[in-house]
Amino acid sequence: MSSTPQAKRLVTLLRQHGVDRQSASGLAAWSAFKDFGRELFGSSGIGLLFQVGTYDFTGRPLFYFDPVCQFEITDSDGDHDHFEQLHCELTCVPDDSVIGVEASLWSFDYPTADAFYRAVEALPAFQTAARRLDYDLAVSHEAV
Repeated sequence: MSSTPQAKRLVTLLRQHGVDRQSASGLAAWSAFKDFGRELFGSSGIGLLFQVGTYDFTGRPLFYFDPVCQFEITDSDGDHDHFEQLHCELTCVPDDSVIGVEASLWSFDYPTADAFYRAVEALPAFQTAARRLDYDLAVSHEAV
C-alpha cells in the first residue's frame, strides 16, 4: 500500500467500510472511494476517474475495477508539472460475468461528486463490476 497522506486517508476509509485486502467487496470499496472523492471534489487540479475492464498489465489478464483520484502537480511558479494518480484498484481473475465489461468516465463534466457518482452507478459496467465480492485490493499512488 502507498504511504502518501491521500493514500493513508483512502485506506482508513476502506477499513471503516469493512474492506479487506483480499476478498474485497466492490460495493464497499466504491462506498469508501465515494467518501474520499467527496472530500476532494472541486479542489483545483483534482479529477476522479472510474474505469473497469480486463487488461494484461502483469503477464496474465485480470479484471480491474479501479476508481482513481488524479492530482495535478504544479511547479514553484504554479505551472503544470505532471499528474499523479491514487488508485483504489480491485482485481480478480476474469470470468464469464465480466468478459467484455468495460467503461471509463471522468468527473470533469459533472458539477458535483454526487452527480458524477450517479452517472457512474447508472453504467451497466458498474452494476456488473460492483456486485463482485472476490476482489484483491491494492491502493497505489503513481506519477503519470
